[in-house]
Amino acid sequence: MIRRVVYVVFVLAFGANAQERDIAALADSMEARIEASLQKYRDLQETIAADKVPIVQQINDYENKTIEMRARIRAMRSTEDSAREELRSRQSLARDLRTQNDYVSGLFAQYLNTFEGRLHISEDQRFEVKLTPLREAIEISGPGSEVARVKRTEAVEVCLDRLDVLVGGYEFEGKAIDANGEILSGRVFVYGPAAYFQGEKEGAVGFLNYRPGALEPELVRLDGVFGKALQEYGGNGQSALPLDASLGKAISLEKASGNWREHLEKGGPVGYTILGMGVLALLLALVKLADFKALNVTIPANLASIATAAYLGETDKAKAEAASAKPWMRSMLSEGADHANGDRELMEDHMVSVILHRKPQLERFLPWLSVTAAATPLMGLLGTVVGMIKTFTLITIFGSGDPKALSSGISEALVTTELGLVVAIPTLIIHGALLRLAKRRISAMELTATEFSKVVNKLNSKETK
Repeated sequence: MIRRVVYVVFVLAFGANAQERDIAALADSMEARIEASLQKYRDLQETIAADKVPIVQQINDYENKTIEMRARIRAMRSTEDSAREELRSRQSLARDLRTQNDYVSGLFAQYLNTFEGRLHISEDQRFEVKLTPLREAIEISGPGSEVARVKRTEAVEVCLDRLDVLVGGYEFEGKAIDANGEILSGRVFVYGPAAYFQGEKEGAVGFLNYRPGALEPELVRLDGVFGKALQEYGGNGQSALPLDASLGKAISLEKASGNWREHLEKGGPVGYTILGMGVLALLLALVKLADFKALNVTIPANLASIATAAYLGETDKAKAEAASAKPWMRSMLSEGADHANGDRELMEDHMVSVILHRKPQLERFLPWLSVTAAATPLMGLLGTVVGMIKTFTLITIFGSGDPKALSSGISEALVTTELGLVVAIPTLIIHGALLRLAKRRISAMELTATEFSKVVNKLNSKETK
């Protein structure tokens, strides 16, 4: 055990001495390294001190340049903001100018359209050759171009020139188209809203009006004193011009209206058929009036005396007294007198038989009047359908631009309806009146027969008592 303790002490002592030697060596080594590091530090400080001044100078230069560049950037940004503001101002101005230009362009187009709309149809041939090239130049160059502004100014000057020459009237060489479609050359006189034409052809004078489907104005010829005054206008230095407040429309209306024969001809075959039925109905109505006048029926004043004589068997006396009555009434009373002494019902049957034989004669021709009154409106409708078919056929061939090309079908469509109603309404009234006259005569005969029978029956009753 002691040995072990000694051994441990020896080991510890030997280890402590070795450790002290290592620490001393390590300390020397560290001191040497520290000294070397300090030397490097001093060398580095000397190097830094040598390089510090140029670096600081360079840093100062860079800082000055940075400040200068920042100032330039601020100046450039300010210039950029000013440029942007100016750009926005110019863009706003450009939009305003564009809007103004569009407004002026639209106003000019409206003014030009209004001007052309107020021109007389005869003035188109004078102003169209001036305004059409200007309008085309504006459309080609664009409404905002310098050329468009110049052309608009020229167009306005043309319009103002027309106002200058319009005061007091003016004239120019022009053309017109007559009713036959012939193009005539001559002089056009414009005075206010009216335009006159003096053609090179003899008698080609009159008003100028619009004609659908024609490029030239239509000539409405004037004859007589007015035509002569217009023909001599301008030749003797002083002349008179005819003035029409309707601007030629009254003359056109008079020519278009025509007479009653031309009006009836517009109805065509259907119209003539309706007229034929109407004329026949009128003739039959006159015949019926003559019949009713000849076949007048009145109750005899001596009816009781006739019936008494017949009942007493005095047939000849009864017939003699009935001779003063109308023929139809006389015939019926004669039948009653022949059968007054027989069966009452048989007597009444004989008298009614006379009435029934006369009734067809009273009512003859009345059915034809009724048929005419009912059929003529339908025939007018037939003519309307035929006229409309003709109109649509003309529209298919010629289009709907020229109303005169469609007038025949439309006229037939309307005139046949008019004729149908003109014939039907009076015929219906006449038929009702004649039918009432016939019924009154039949009623008078029936009443006479009833009164005759009552007198005979009364006498028979007294005798029985």
